[in-house]
Amino acid sequence: MLTLLHPEFYLRLVAALIFGFIIGLERTRKGKTAGIRTYTLVCLGSCLVMILSTLNQGQYRDPMRLAAQVVSGIGFLGVGVIWTDRHNFKRGLTTAANLWMTSSVGLVLGYGLYDIAIVAGILMGIAIQLHSFAEKVGLVPKDKIEQDNGDD
Repeated sequence: MLTLLHPEFYLRLVAALIFGFIIGLERTRKGKTAGIRTYTLVCLGSCLVMILSTLNQGQYRDPMRLAAQVVSGIGFLGVGVIWTDRHNFKRGLTTAANLWMTSSVGLVLGYGLYDIAIVAGILMGIAIQLHSFAEKVGLVPKDKIEQDNGDD
């Protein structure tokens, strides 16, 4: 019989799965290559690393050590989604930023700070829509450069 030894950690992992799915769903609906699977795995993996960090019982217990490595690793992953076309338009910057933010939400969930994760998730959703809002109210022009730089 399976004994649940860490029900709080299971809740954190499920929350990370849900958050990653929601963020990935938004990106998939926009037709982006990094979608549901990528965002779900990034959030879930970050959460798992933070849980592992908090379980460290050694003399140098510092949960931020592994968290810092997640931030570095996601930076490497983000570079893989950024490219420049023949007109020197950068593409993938928003995707890279979204992946980085999703990993941060996963770390926060892994640490058990659900309220901060919820607020961060809501603010992330708002941030993703700010460019479209700025275009609609006339704060930024609707031109090719802005669309290529901001709407990836």
